[in-house]
Amino acid sequence: MISLGVLVYLSLISFFVYRKRSRLGAWMLVILYGLVGMLILHTWGINAPIGILILGFVIFLANVMLGSKHIFFVTIGIIGTLSLLQYFNIIGLSQPDFSLLDDTSNYSDVAGYSIIFAIFAVIAWLSGTKMETTLERAIKAEETLQKERDELAIRVEEQTKHIGEAQQKELKQLYKFAELGQLTTIILHELANYLSVLTLDIEDLKERHQNSIAIEHAKESIFYIDTIIDQVRNQIKDSDNTKKFDALTTTKDSIEQLRKKLGDSDIKLFIEDSDLKSYLIFGDPLRLSQAITILVTNAAQANKNKQSEISIEVSSTKSKILISVKDFGTGITEVVRHTLFQPQKSKKGSGLGIGLYVTKQIIDTHFKGKIWLSSATAYTQFNIEIPRIRR
Repeated sequence: MISLGVLVYLSLISFFVYRKRSRLGAWMLVILYGLVGMLILHTWGINAPIGILILGFVIFLANVMLGSKHIFFVTIGIIGTLSLLQYFNIIGLSQPDFSLLDDTSNYSDVAGYSIIFAIFAVIAWLSGTKMETTLERAIKAEETLQKERDELAIRVEEQTKHIGEAQQKELKQLYKFAELGQLTTIILHELANYLSVLTLDIEDLKERHQNSIAIEHAKESIFYIDTIIDQVRNQIKDSDNTKKFDALTTTKDSIEQLRKKLGDSDIKLFIEDSDLKSYLIFGDPLRLSQAITILVTNAAQANKNKQSEISIEVSSTKSKILISVKDFGTGITEVVRHTLFQPQKSKKGSGLGIGLYVTKQIIDTHFKGKIWLSSATAYTQFNIEIPRIRR
């Protein structure tokens, strides 16, 4: 009958564990072992070794299954029940069978066992607390790691999205450049044809009007345009026109042409020790001229007062050629500074928004140099730095 009751009790514990009420099942198991130990002590006296060992096991079982904070409650309950059994023995309510023991028990035995149980409880509490602390730290570390992993996944997803958008934007820009290249080729072909006809007309006018200054200027302009067309054609064909050349001479030639084109602008060239310094660099002279033309033209268009000065300074160090273009025009806002050298919508009605982008590509890629905007806000100054070569 007792065995059947124990079996039902254990089945009930299994049911609670299955229903995810494990704490209730743990309490029931601790109480079961406690009752078995107390029954043995009630039957053979509190000096029965098996009963004492079972109660000690109950303390450690409570630590493992219930946690360290319940150890002392279980220990106090065991000591209290042990004292109560001894009291029942004294007043005669309990009649243990002492035939297996040498002598009867007294309160000194209760005190001794209580001390042992207390020591068990302290040891179990210390070990349980240490294990729980370690487990909590591990759980917190896992939660923190999971949180960081989730945040990293979100950042990676956002970064991937931004990269995808940037790639799409770059592809669209490249497509626009391809269209622009095709259109440029067509325009150059047509322009060259019209220039040929215009040259014949100018020659005819020259025969009729000798010593005409206007005709001479027109011939110079046509020659200059024709030269540019040939150079641009070579660039489109990707022909290699790189060589060692003097950056100062190219800068001077570019400025002279710009003075004719921007007649109202006051363009000044400042040179540092032109007779003593070497300004030799390696690359395509046309590309340097193109970069300077873009910067000076932008400076002229930014000047509200056409008489405002645009200064170009050329200097050299042991390893670098330095060219700066400075104006006192409308300036560049802080927002635009962050995307200054990227392809963007032009702020000028007739512009394409790629001038500074093209300039940076020329300086960075072709000349292996660098270009940057000065941090000053009282004026606008672009600085070019190109590696210098020795004679």
